Amino acid sequence: MRGAKTLYAYVNGKITPADKAVVSVFDRGLVLGDGLFETVRAWNGRPQFFGLHYARLAKSAKRLRLRLDMDAAALEKLVKRLCAKSGLADAVVRITLTRGRYLGGLAIDPSLPPTLIITVAPVSGLPPELYQRGVKVAVSSINKAAASGLDSAIKSTNYLANIFAKAEADRKGAYEAILLGPQGEIAELSTSSFFCVVKDKVLTPPIETGILPGITRQVLLRILRREKIPCGEVALFPGETDMMEEAFLCSSIRGPLPITRIDGRKIGGGKVGPVFRKLRMLYDRECEADASSAADASSAADEAPARARTQGLQR
Repeated sequence: MRGAKTLYAYVNGKITPADKAVVSVFDRGLVLGDGLFETVRAWNGRPQFFGLHYARLAKSAKRLRLRLDMDAAALEKLVKRLCAKSGLADAVVRITLTRGRYLGGLAIDPSLPPTLIITVAPVSGLPPELYQRGVKVAVSSINKAAASGLDSAIKSTNYLANIFAKAEADRKGAYEAILLGPQGEIAELSTSSFFCVVKDKVLTPPIETGILPGITRQVLLRILRREKIPCGEVALFPGETDMMEEAFLCSSIRGPLPITRIDGRKIGGGKVGPVFRKLRMLYDRECEADASSAADASSAADEAPARARTQGLQR
């Protein structure tokens, strides 16, 4: 497209135009789905809630016995560099870590270097009216256990169950699919976490249901507890939708997004409720606060060498 920005990607130590970035056809991430990933939102060129994302990435890498050779500060700096080089202030950042080259068989060789891939892309954004009128979701026939694989807390590159759950929702004309847990309880959606309001209390499925510990889920729970808004982590079932006064999903790219229908049944009369509106406002403030604190930390880090040089001259 004429005039389109050149997007850049990082692969194993090299930054190149994204359309020229390559990995080996023998990479285990491609051949075996042997890897994990994080999706991060960048605001003003800075990765949002990056400490939480890196902590989940590091924990998942340890669980899978994947080497993560870059610390949080270096990885964050690299993400900011890619955003700046690509001319993106607002970006979708994808960090992918795989076990590296496939040598045949399934054995794990810890001496082999991993593959680290980072890509950035513009945030396409949702139509603003979706935040005003809400979306319809559908319960999938695919069980969350099928999607979790080895460990539901790991964001594995094997996403087949989520893909087919979303395809099922698409056939029903729904925006997202709800995957159920082992007891038929609501677990999460194909690309997001689930929340609802029952008797003025904000509820979300517990981690024990076998859900991914979503970053935006963690941020919203932190906000709810800090603001002393009644909340809890409890088992929720599709048959209880009539009790739900409000419902919403959340993810790193979309933030909180209201749900007004589940399998055709209206939630809260089919209208976006006051709890969601308040929480959306608080979430936006939290994003601004995170961006401000990240900027302050970056400025302090940049000033430290200068102060050290000045003090050295004075001595």
